[in-house]
Amino acid sequence: MSNIKLSTKYSSKRSFGWSQDASDFRSLKNVVQIFDIESDFHNNLIVARIPMLVNDKDLANKFKTILEQNPLRISYNDLVGTHSNPRKDSPCNGIIQASVCGQVKQYLSDWASDSFLRWAHLCDFVKYNGEDDTFEITDDGLDFSRSEDGSNGEKECLLNAILKYPPVSRILQLLSGGEHLSKFEIGSQLGFVGDEGFTSLPQNVLLTSLAMTNDLSEKNKMRSDWDGSSDKYARQICKWLEKLGLIRQVEKEYKVNIGNKEYTEKLGQAYMITPDGLKAYRRLQGVNKVPKVSKNVFWEMLCPKARDRYYIRNRRAYLIKFLSDYNGVISLEKLQEKLKEVKFEESIESIKDDIIGLQNIGLFIKESSNGYVLNDDIQNLVIPLNSIGTGKSDTLRLKDLCRDMLKNISHNYLNLIDLAYDPKSNRQFEMEVVDLLVSECGYKGLHLGGGRKPDGIIYTESLEENYGTIIDTKAYSKGYSLPISQADEMRRYVDENNKRDAKINPNKWWDNFPKLLNKFSFMFVSSEFNGQFEEKLNNIAHTTGINGAAMNVVNLLLFAENIKSEFVGLEQAYNLMTQNSEIKLIDAK
Repeated sequence: MSNIKLSTKYSSKRSFGWSQDASDFRSLKNVVQIFDIESDFHNNLIVARIPMLVNDKDLANKFKTILEQNPLRISYNDLVGTHSNPRKDSPCNGIIQASVCGQVKQYLSDWASDSFLRWAHLCDFVKYNGEDDTFEITDDGLDFSRSEDGSNGEKECLLNAILKYPPVSRILQLLSGGEHLSKFEIGSQLGFVGDEGFTSLPQNVLLTSLAMTNDLSEKNKMRSDWDGSSDKYARQICKWLEKLGLIRQVEKEYKVNIGNKEYTEKLGQAYMITPDGLKAYRRLQGVNKVPKVSKNVFWEMLCPKARDRYYIRNRRAYLIKFLSDYNGVISLEKLQEKLKEVKFEESIESIKDDIIGLQNIGLFIKESSNGYVLNDDIQNLVIPLNSIGTGKSDTLRLKDLCRDMLKNISHNYLNLIDLAYDPKSNRQFEMEVVDLLVSECGYKGLHLGGGRKPDGIIYTESLEENYGTIIDTKAYSKGYSLPISQADEMRRYVDENNKRDAKINPNKWWDNFPKLLNKFSFMFVSSEFNGQFEEKLNNIAHTTGINGAAMNVVNLLLFAENIKSEFVGLEQAYNLMTQNSEIKLIDAK
């Protein structure tokens, strides 16, 4: 039987299991020592740092009273604090804030404090009490707190903690064959398939954009700022592993072909495993009679962001439990049956994607022709029986609809549905739309974006009569009506491509199309369309002489599926993209 627990008391408001912005081991130790009443740092916090940094005397006295309790349990709010606007003027009002020096101030922000708390928690140095939203130190935390600074004992505490964290296992696994991988190549294989909380920037799109950019400062900005959430997780975990000597950071060079010209681009955040890393990975596997490392799996890490995250977390947690409890190989059909017993009606494809996701967060799940076996001991997983949620959101239902129909397209692209409904994800949406059409459909193309450029272009090279398409993507939560100003913007792009006059637009974005193309179209892609948008499509076509179309995100996925399955050829695709209306392969509203 597994160590996985069911609880009617556990509940969580927190996003545990993933951290993006904390990497200093000394500061991590300070955070853990907050809870160690016998540590010198704990005493210094009471007598020096809090009186010095917390200007609100009543709050400082409150923190002093809390820290003098034994046993010590501290609430999330007291640990992390809050911020005011503007953030730079926020006072120190959290215990973790007072425990670590910031880059500018003598204390941390609430955001950074939360990152350090998440880090201490995923290392199992502190324990979360869901019934009252408090934290306390664990035995492993005490060992780490009381280890001598800089000693082998301290390093062993850190190593043991880090190896229990499943994503570390995943990254070491990806690098274990000697591969040299960038954070994007790692991030694209880290986390759950098509999930909103696990986005990865298409590396080929970034490399192409770098090759097309001459401004050095802009290129550096792209390298540092362009990434998805999984890429950030990969970068952060790799920092930990590099400090422990398990991997090393080595710049990686790529060849990029655009048209008939080859470019060379480099990505600095790329990694290779070390001999100590290989030794650690063998330890994770239990090779050579070495005791296998148990893995800390927290309920919250199973879905960090989605609106129906409670539902998804419980579904995935039950899958882990069923895999853990079952003696031998368990089939997909049996897993489906057992999920149904606990009120989860799921397709085989959905279960299969969840298992791939569990593998991608670092669980050793072996697949055979008969089913799956979990080769890990799981600890710290609690399934809250009172947090099932209200069921599936509309976006999850759309994903499930597509999941069963996408037989040839990677299910990673299901996250396009989340991106399409999230206005904050416009750039990622632009890139992934272009990536889908280029990587899966046989088009050539580029993400452009930026001032006075369309979001992207695609074109064909293998037809008797090749064509190009100008693409504009719009991430809208409640659908897109194609406002007049944005219709005018597309009209300008089409007109600029028709005239190709540098005096009209000096950036000459149209030069990214092959010179011999003489057939063009335009296309809008969004979450869904509403209002009088077809009238505006016809108006653009009438004034420019070029026809176009609109396509919602679900139909875009099916469009790509039909092309890749060769049900629709690229010639037929052009006919669809020039009908001056919405392309509807399925009514997904």
